[in-house]
Amino acid sequence: MLRPTSIIWGLASLWLVGCSTFTNLNPALVKPSAPNAWTAVDVSNGAVDGWLEDFDQERILRALVDEAIGKSYDLGTTLARVRQATARANIAGAALLPQATAGLLGSRSQRLRGSNFDKITANQFSTTFDISWELDVWGRLRNLKSSALADLRATQADYQAVRLSLAVNVISNVLNLVEVQQQSEVTMQSLKSLRTNLDILDAKLEAGDVDDRTALEITLSRADVLRAEASLAASQRQADALKRVVESLLGRYPEGAIQGLIDFPTLKREVSAGLPSELLLRRPDIVAAEQRAIAATEDVQASWKALLPSFTINSGAGTSTTNKFSDLLDPKALVWDLAGRVSQTVFQGGRLVAGVELSKAQREEIASRYAETALQAFREVETALAAEAYYLQQQGKLEAAVEQANLAEELALGQYQKGLVDIITVLESQRRAFDSRSNLLRVRNERLQNRLDLYLALGGDFDHRPTISSQT
Repeated sequence: MLRPTSIIWGLASLWLVGCSTFTNLNPALVKPSAPNAWTAVDVSNGAVDGWLEDFDQERILRALVDEAIGKSYDLGTTLARVRQATARANIAGAALLPQATAGLLGSRSQRLRGSNFDKITANQFSTTFDISWELDVWGRLRNLKSSALADLRATQADYQAVRLSLAVNVISNVLNLVEVQQQSEVTMQSLKSLRTNLDILDAKLEAGDVDDRTALEITLSRADVLRAEASLAASQRQADALKRVVESLLGRYPEGAIQGLIDFPTLKREVSAGLPSELLLRRPDIVAAEQRAIAATEDVQASWKALLPSFTINSGAGTSTTNKFSDLLDPKALVWDLAGRVSQTVFQGGRLVAGVELSKAQREEIASRYAETALQAFREVETALAAEAYYLQQQGKLEAAVEQANLAEELALGQYQKGLVDIITVLESQRRAFDSRSNLLRVRNERLQNRLDLYLALGGDFDHRPTISSQT
C-alpha cells in the first residue's frame, strides 16, 4: 500500500493530501498561481523500462521492447514534435537578443536636363548595419521563453509516455499470445481425451453392446468433441491475430510467423511495501500536465504585459557615396544613427484584453485537466495494488483446484473402466478439469497484465525516484 505524505502539484497548486494511504485521499484544487521556482522532473529511461528486470525472461522481453522502440512510427512522430518544440523554444529565446541586419545598396539613375536634353547620371552606393533591440523591461519576452521551455519539457514527457506505453503494449500482447497458445494446448489435451472416450463408445456400438443410454452417451461425447474442436479453432485464430499484432508493434511485416514465449515469465519480486507516493511525480503524463500548466501561467503573464508600453532601441551605421563604389571604404563616408522608441497601444478594439481573458481561460482548463490527471493516477495505482493481492490469492486457489480436478478426472476414468460410473460422470470430470486449467491460465495472464498496469500507473519501475530541479 502506498503511503503518501502530502504532494504539492507544482504550478496548479494541486494539493493532494493523503491522510495515511491513497484511499484516504482528500484532494482540493486551488486556482493556479505563479510559481516561485520551476520544477523539471527527469523521466529517465531507467525508470521507463527498468521494470523489465522484474521478469525472469528479461533478456527476451527487453530485446522485443528495444526492437519495437527502434522501429516505432508513433515514437518517431512524437520525437518530431520534440524537435519542433525545441525549435520554438529557440525562436522564443532569440527575441531576447538584439536583431542585427547588414545590407549593401547600389543604384544608378539618369535624367535629362536643358533644351539640349543633356543626360545627367547619378550613382548611389551605401552599406548598412542595423541593430534593433526590444528591451524586456516588464519581462514579457522572458515569460514567452519560459512558456516555450515548459512546452518543450511537456513534449519530452509525452515522448517518454509513448515509449512506456509502447513497451507495456508489446509485453501485454506477448503475454496474451502465451495464454492463447497454452489454451490451445489445454484444448488439444482435452480433445484427445474426448476422442478416446468416443472411440470406446464407438467400439461398443460396433460390438452391438448398446442400449438407449449408450446412444445418449455417444451423442454427448460427439457434441463435446465438436465443441472442443470449435474452441481449438477459435484459439488458433486468436493466436494468429495476436502474432500479427506483435509483429506490427515490432515494425515487422505482419505475416503471423513470430513464435513468442513458450511459457509465462515469472515475477522475480513482489510489490515493495511502502512504495513512496513521490514515484508518481515522474509519471510522464503528470510531468507533461504540470509543464503545460506552467506554460499556461507564463502565457497569462505575457498577455498582461502586452498591455504595457514597449521600449525599443534602434541603431545603424554604414557608409554612403554618390561617386565611385570604392569610396564606400573611405572613413569620411561613414554615417550612423541611434534612436529610441517608446510605444503604447491605445486602441485595438479590445483584442489585447480578449487575449488576456483567453489565456486565463486556457490556464484554468489546463489546471483542471492537471488535477484530473493526478487523481486518475492515484486511482489507477490503488486499483492495481489492490488487484495484485487478489490475483495472487485467486491464482493459489485455482492451482489447488486444478490438482483436485485432475485427480477427479483420473478417478472417474478408472471407475468407468471398472463399470462403477457411466460416461457422463467421466465427461463431467473432464469438463471440470479443462475449465480449471483454462481459468488458471487466464488468471496467470491477468495477474501479469495487472503488474504491467501498475508499472504504467507509476510511470515506471519501483526503484527510480524522480529527479526534481529548480529552474528560474
